[in-house]
Amino acid sequence: MNENEQKFQIALTLLKGIGFEEAKKILSIDTLSAFFSSTKMDLVHRYGIQPTVASALYKEFSTALKVADKEYEHCLKNNIKSLFFTDDDYPYRLLECYDAPLLLYTKSNTSFNQGKFISIVGTRNATYYGKQQCQQLVYDLANQLQNIIIISGLAYGIDITAHKAALEMNIPTIAVLAGGLHRIYPAVHRTTADKMLNNGAIITEQPYQTPSEKRYFLQRNRIIAGMSDAVVVAESAAKGGALVTASIATTYNKDVFVFPGRVNDAASAGCNALIKHHKATLIENADDLCYFMGWNTATKKKKEQKQKYPDGFDSLNPQEKSIIQFILQEENVSIDKLSYLTNIRIEDLLPILLMLEFQNYVVCLPGNRYQIK
Repeated sequence: MNENEQKFQIALTLLKGIGFEEAKKILSIDTLSAFFSSTKMDLVHRYGIQPTVASALYKEFSTALKVADKEYEHCLKNNIKSLFFTDDDYPYRLLECYDAPLLLYTKSNTSFNQGKFISIVGTRNATYYGKQQCQQLVYDLANQLQNIIIISGLAYGIDITAHKAALEMNIPTIAVLAGGLHRIYPAVHRTTADKMLNNGAIITEQPYQTPSEKRYFLQRNRIIAGMSDAVVVAESAAKGGALVTASIATTYNKDVFVFPGRVNDAASAGCNALIKHHKATLIENADDLCYFMGWNTATKKKKEQKQKYPDGFDSLNPQEKSIIQFILQEENVSIDKLSYLTNIRIEDLLPILLMLEFQNYVVCLPGNRYQIK
């Protein structure tokens, strides 16, 4: 990708009113270079933008491009990579989110598209119980599974506990920041963030010098939810950002899990409420999480089966064969990842999988995961 294209991508994120759906529409019509060369009338007639909105957008072009120039230079000087939503390295799980960030800024030493992504969130005022549950979950997952990545928000309490436990077990961990990458917040966690650069990543959708303001923390939570295969709320009071993350994850059709607490324990009131209202699944340990996600089924038998196509494979059409081959390669695979691998939209993929299930080629596991029957 050339320098100008990256600058146009950054500039697009700076325009008010341009979200994920609007950006996709713009790119379906022409290049970003052409878009930023448009007149006000072009914006109306070519891109279908309302006249008043088009006028406001047109006025923003010059400023957005100037700021994008500076942002691009910040990225070069500080070894920051920008990932636009059309890039191959962009987290594919986010592409199924209606409000996905157009662009992410990252310092990374891990793939965002390989492995099992588990977000662990919770209160900043974590109790000994909450921290212990969080640590033990990460320790056990690291011992039971391969290729797992722990995601959290680098905040006090549960977040930093999850990150540190992952680093201790030598598994990648990703911190999603609310502000720009110029300053780690909270500053006391910089040492942990630096360690992630060797085994994980720090990412944000905010430009380099953006402060960590309250409104950005809520936006950050949707990335934590959207990048994950499973979201675990380790501990939360009746109100808090972790509950917001869990709620967002539900709208994305992600699996949400919680550790229960005592009925009179204020620190676990939020977790207990999620269970009571059937908004999350109760787990007691890593075994439970693996069971519900279908991650405990990759046995030796399945590995031996990996090289063997099911009976009747030759009678399938090319698209169905491709789906079967990807499921075999992955042993069991989430609907999101299968959509990414096959380049078939989820709404188009579901009826094909249903038919394959009726024909006894595949089986649907808990957590919307599929394996060969």
